[in-house]
Formats: sequence, C-alpha cells, structure tokens
Amino acid sequence: MKLEIITNIKGGKMQPKHSRMIVDYIQLFEGKAVHITVDKHSGKRSHRQNAYLHLIFTIFTNALNELGNTFRMEEVKEMIKAKFALVDVYNVNTDECIGQRIKGTSEMSKVELIEFIDKFIAYASDEFHIIIPSPNEQIEIFN
Repeated sequence: MKLEIITNIKGGKMQPKHSRMIVDYIQLFEGKAVHITVDKHSGKRSHRQNAYLHLIFTIFTNALNELGNTFRMEEVKEMIKAKFALVDVYNVNTDECIGQRIKGTSEMSKVELIEFIDKFIAYASDEFHIIIPSPNEQIEIFN
C-alpha cells in the first residue's frame, strides 16, 4: 500500500486536509515500520522531452547497428534503463531492500529524466564514441 499526495507548503505546513489524510493513513500501519519520503514535486516529462528521448534512443540504436549489431530500439532502451534506472525495492514490513527493478522512463520526474539522459549521453560518448546531440541542437535523421 502506498499513499502519494501532492500539496503546497505554506508557512512550513501542508494543507490541513492533506495532514489529516496522512495521519489517517499512517494509523493503518500501527506497530509496523514504515518508509516515509518527502520530495519536491516535479511534473512528468513534457512532450518535447518524450520526443527527444525517442530521438536519442533511435540515434544510439542506429549507431550501434552500424557497428555490426542488429538491435531493436526497444532492446537498447531496456539495456540503458537497466544501466541507469535501477531502483531499490523495499519490504514494507521490514524496510529491508529485497531487490531492484528497472524504473520506467514514464515514471521519472522531469529532473530524473534529465539526469537519466545526461548519463546516457555520457555513456554513449565515453564507451562507444557515439555523439548524441543535446536537446537544443537541430539534426536530421535519414533512414
């Protein structure tokens, strides 16, 4: 069970209705350990970010395939996410890390996606000498 609330903080306090929701929800875990995270809200990625992400996966896939591979873009996307988007999974009862999973790019905030893309670009350049353009560079792809 997980509760996610987006609220505004004013005067060091959240909206009263959200405070009540949290207190009510916490009571469900009486006697159990809980994991509590407070984070700055960042909206989901924009359509431009989504288009750029698709473009850079296409560029990287094409460049890898020019080296003699036969990857599909979805395979490359999964490989890159496995490298840079692993998140820990915790047992809610013991707070013990029980494994990892690959976080989908659609789950990432704008900030997380920017960090993911930066790592991806550096990896492509450092490991394969594949240059991926920054979002503000205009390029054309020919298939």
